[in-house]
Amino acid sequence: MNNKIIEVLKELGFEEREIKIYLALIKNSNQTALQISKQTNIDRTTTYDLLEKLIQKGIISSNIINNSNHFKAISPKQLLIYFKEKYSSLENILPQLNAIKQESNEPINCELFTGLSGLKTILKDLINSKKDYKVIGIKKEYEDILSYFNDQGIIKISEFKIKEIAIVNPNEKFKKAKHGVYRYLEKKLNQPITTILYDNKVVFFFWKEPYYAIRIEDKDFVKMQEEYFDLLWKIAKK
Repeated sequence: MNNKIIEVLKELGFEEREIKIYLALIKNSNQTALQISKQTNIDRTTTYDLLEKLIQKGIISSNIINNSNHFKAISPKQLLIYFKEKYSSLENILPQLNAIKQESNEPINCELFTGLSGLKTILKDLINSKKDYKVIGIKKEYEDILSYFNDQGIIKISEFKIKEIAIVNPNEKFKKAKHGVYRYLEKKLNQPITTILYDNKVVFFFWKEPYYAIRIEDKDFVKMQEEYFDLLWKIAKK
C-alpha cells in the first residue's frame, strides 16, 4: 500500500485493517466478505467485524447479489465530503464546547504529549496559530520520523506565510519554509531535542522512543527562553 495514503487515512481515524478493506473495495467493488478476506489476508471473522464497523461509520454499504451479501465502499470524493461534513458539525458546536470549557487559573500551564500522535497535536496547534515561531535544533532525522506529516506542515507554514526563525547545526540538510530565516551554529548540537517558541508557549520535543513533548505556557519562562534564543542567534552564522 502507498505509505502516504496509509498515513493520511490513519490521521483520519482509520485503523490499518480498515484501510486495507477500504482500498480493496475501491479497487474492486461489490465483493463478498470471503473475497475481501482473501485479498487483504485478514481472517473472515475479523473481516465481518471490520465491515460492520465501517458500515456503521457510513464508509461501506452492503447489498444482496445472487443470495450473497456484497460490500461496496464510498468513492474517494464521497469520503472527502464525509469528513468535511464531520468537520462542519464540530465547527457548529464549538461555541457550546467553549462555554463548557473552564479556563485554568493555574499560574503555569505544563502539558505532556506522548507518542507521534502527541507531537503532531502540538505541531498542528503551531500551524493553526498562524504566528511566526522560533526553533532550535531542526534535524533531517526528525523530519524523517514525522515523514509525510512534516512535508504537509511545511506546505501549510509557507501557505500561511508563517516565518520560521531557526538555529540549526552546521551543514544540516532539512526542508526550509518559504518564509524561513536560518542561522547555523559552529558547534554541533548532539542532544535529540528540538525547542520551539510560539504563541507565548515553549515546547521541548524529545526525539527518542517513546517520543514525547513538554509544552509550557508561562510568561516568565517564555521570556527566559526568548533571551536564550536571542543569545544563540547572535552567536550563530548566516
